[in-house]
Amino acid sequence: MKLTEKTFDLFQEDGTLLEKNIRFQENGQVLGAQHFDRQYWSILGSQIVLTNEHKTPSIIFACCLEHSDLFAFFGQAAQGRNDKARFILFEQNAGGEKNLAPAQDITPALFMLERKLDHMRDTMNLVSQRTSRSASKIKVLFLIHNMSLWDSLRDVYAVMRERDNFEVVVATSPRFFPATQDYQAEDEVHQGLEQQGVPHIRFKDDFEAALQVIKAIVPDIIFRQMPWEVNTPEPFQTQHLNFAKLCYVPYYGLNILEKLTTEEDEQDFSADQYFHRMCWRMYCENEPLYQRMKEKSLRGGDNIVVSGHPKLDHLWEARKHPEWPIKSDGEKKFRLIWAPHHTVGNGWLDFGIFPQTFGAMLQWAEEAPDIEFVLRPHPLLFNSLLFYKIFNEQQLEQFKNLWNRLPNTALSEGGDYGSLLAASDAMITEGVSFLAEYQVFDDKPLIFLDSQRHRGFNAVGEKIMRGTYNATTIPAAREIVDHYRQQGDDPLAAIRKENFEMMMPWPGKAAERIVDDIQAHIAL
Repeated sequence: MKLTEKTFDLFQEDGTLLEKNIRFQENGQVLGAQHFDRQYWSILGSQIVLTNEHKTPSIIFACCLEHSDLFAFFGQAAQGRNDKARFILFEQNAGGEKNLAPAQDITPALFMLERKLDHMRDTMNLVSQRTSRSASKIKVLFLIHNMSLWDSLRDVYAVMRERDNFEVVVATSPRFFPATQDYQAEDEVHQGLEQQGVPHIRFKDDFEAALQVIKAIVPDIIFRQMPWEVNTPEPFQTQHLNFAKLCYVPYYGLNILEKLTTEEDEQDFSADQYFHRMCWRMYCENEPLYQRMKEKSLRGGDNIVVSGHPKLDHLWEARKHPEWPIKSDGEKKFRLIWAPHHTVGNGWLDFGIFPQTFGAMLQWAEEAPDIEFVLRPHPLLFNSLLFYKIFNEQQLEQFKNLWNRLPNTALSEGGDYGSLLAASDAMITEGVSFLAEYQVFDDKPLIFLDSQRHRGFNAVGEKIMRGTYNATTIPAAREIVDHYRQQGDDPLAAIRKENFEMMMPWPGKAAERIVDDIQAHIAL
C-alpha cells in the first residue's frame, strides 16, 4: 500500500468530519489539510504521524484496519497534548465518495482497538517518564507465575537486592491450566514468596489494570519465567511488555532436547520463539548450549550470554541442608525419589508413562518397607491426567490416598526441591529436567524410565544420558536399585562427575555473572 496514491477523510471517533479529500505528498506535505497542526506527515516506525510546520506531532496513527477492501487508520493525539482525542483516517473509494458511516460501520472495530490505543498511550507516557528521569538505579521487575520455577531467578533477585544501584520489584500472577481453561494458582505463588520473606505485589485478576501498574512502575528490565505465551495472561505477553528490556533465564536447568515436536521444519522452541527474539538478554548455561542456541536463533545469538545457571547453583548449594519428608525411627532407610513427567498424552514431548507405572510403584512401595519413596511429580502431571481424562477428580484423590497411606511413602509438591534431592539416595524419573538436574548430585545413581516414544536428545542431552541407568519398566528399575543397594556398584558415577563439570562451568557464580552483565551493558 502506497499512501501517496490514496485519498483520505479524517474523522474524530464520534464521526465528526475534520478534513475531506486529503492526500499525502511525496515531499511530506498534506494536501487539503486545513488545520495548521496537520500540514505535514511522516512515517515513524510503523506509525503515520501528522505534524505542524515545525514537525511537532499532533496525531499518531498506530493501528490499521482493512474494511470493505479499503483501509482505515486509528490514532490519537500525540504525547504532550492536553486532549485525549482519537481519530480515524478513512481511505476514499475511487470515485472520491465517502464510503463508510463511521459511527455505525466501525463501532465494533473501535471497541476492539480501544484497548490497543490505551496500551499505546500508556507506553508513550512510560517512555516519556524514562527519558526525563535521572537514572540513578536500574529498576527490575520479576513477573512470577509459577513458584516451582522461582529457583531459576531467586538468586538473581537476591544479588540485585544487595546492590545499591538496583531497585527490585516482584509481582505475582496466575498461570494457565488447560484442564479448566482458566488462570489459577496465584495464591500458591503468593504463599511461597511469603514463606521466603520476598516482598511482592499481587496481580490476581484485573490484568489490564495490572499492566497499567507495571508501566507506572517504569521498569528498565522485566524478567518473565517462561517463553510460552499460553501460560501467561494476555496483557503480560511479549507484545505488551517490550517497552522494557526483556530478560530470560531458562526455567529448566539444562536444555537436553533437540526438538519439542515431530515437525521437520519447526522453529526452535528453546531459543527462537517470539519471546526469545524480543529479549534483550537470554542467559545460557554453558558454551555447548550457547553454540546450539546461536545456530538455532534467527537473531544469530546476539542477545545470548553464557553465565551458568542459577537453578543448578541453587541445587548445588542445597547439599548443605538436606531435608527428607518421611520421619522414621532407627536406622536410616534407603531414600528413593520417583519423579514422573507430565507429558502423558501423545504428540508433544511424550516422556510421561505414569498411567502405565503408578500401579507397579504402589506395589513396590508396599513390598519394600525398607525403602522410603517420595513421589515428586512434575507440577503439571496431575492437571494433565485430568485434561487427558486418564483420571477424574475422584480417581486422582483415590491414588493420592493410596500413596500417602503407607508409612514409607510421601508426596512432595510445589516450592523448593533442592533439599529433597540432596537428602535422597537415588532417583527414578521419566525426564526431562531432572535428567540433568539430579546429576548436580553426581554421587547418586539416576534411573531413566524410558517411554521409548519421546522426543530425541540434542548433543548435550546425549552426553547427559550417558550418566543414567535405563529401564523401560518398574521391575527393571527395581533390579537396578536392588543391585546398587546390595553391591554399592555405580560405574556411571565418573560420567556424572564429567557432566557436572560441563553443566556448571562456574559453580555458585551464575547469579552474580548475570547481574554483572546487566550492570555493565544496560544504558539508562
